Amino acid sequence: MTIPDGENTVTQSILTSRVCDPDAVMLIFYQNTVVLKALPRGEEFDTPVTDTMFWPVSVLAEIDSYVETLIPIDVALGSKNSIYAVLLAMWPETLTDTHAVATRQLLMERGFEAFSLVGRASQWINWYRFHRFCGACGCKNEAIRNGALLFCPGCETEYYPRINPCIIVLVTDANRVLLARSNRRGAAFFSCLAGFIEPGETAEEAVAREVYEEAGIQVTNIRYVKSQPWPFPSQLMLGFYADYAGGNLNPCPEELAEAGWFDVHSLPTVPSPTISVAGQLIEEYCRLKIHKD
Repeated sequence: MTIPDGENTVTQSILTSRVCDPDAVMLIFYQNTVVLKALPRGEEFDTPVTDTMFWPVSVLAEIDSYVETLIPIDVALGSKNSIYAVLLAMWPETLTDTHAVATRQLLMERGFEAFSLVGRASQWINWYRFHRFCGACGCKNEAIRNGALLFCPGCETEYYPRINPCIIVLVTDANRVLLARSNRRGAAFFSCLAGFIEPGETAEEAVAREVYEEAGIQVTNIRYVKSQPWPFPSQLMLGFYADYAGGNLNPCPEELAEAGWFDVHSLPTVPSPTISVAGQLIEEYCRLKIHKD
């Protein structure tokens, strides 16, 4: 984004005026990465990720002409100060001593607890980016209520952050679990089956439908276990167990590269329980079965 010289000062003053707390901190995003403070080699994993992700609001004076989006996010997320999420339109040459990390990579390296703040902020950024204009009348929306609501001044439509509910299910058959590998490029591990909940559908109905569509089998005794926010870009994963009820395994090639039944004592590479609810479902079920044996 190139800002004409005549607009630069105006944009800077608007951005600066929106940050009322001089002790506020910022999370900075660029494309699909979060910008961290650079650390000496070898110290990356010895330093709490929160120490590297928060930037003082004073940095805004150096980068505000490159800022595409600046919005406040919930303050009770790991800092005693106000927190802002910043999205850069271009990389500022003045921003030095940095380390840009893909958000998914940060999750894989640090686990979900350390990643949760970045994940929440990235969802706020994505929501704001894709709802700048009213879908009803086309007017530009305004951020109000400390950034938690977008309001159309033209037709008074309100837009709240959107979350897409999904199910993720571990299908079990005594000491066997059904695991699948996605056909997405680069997918190397096996995991649970998952999918979006469709309009007018309960979560349990979505479990039965997704399992049948992706694996060609029926399930019963569907039971909810736990949930997890999944900010890629903005899902809420509802985790379930379900028992195998019949049918021959027939993986859908449009969704899965392969799928199979695995004994709880001999699993393929699966997600870590520190990263995803899928890993937690697998670990907890297998541990229970192995303990009983």
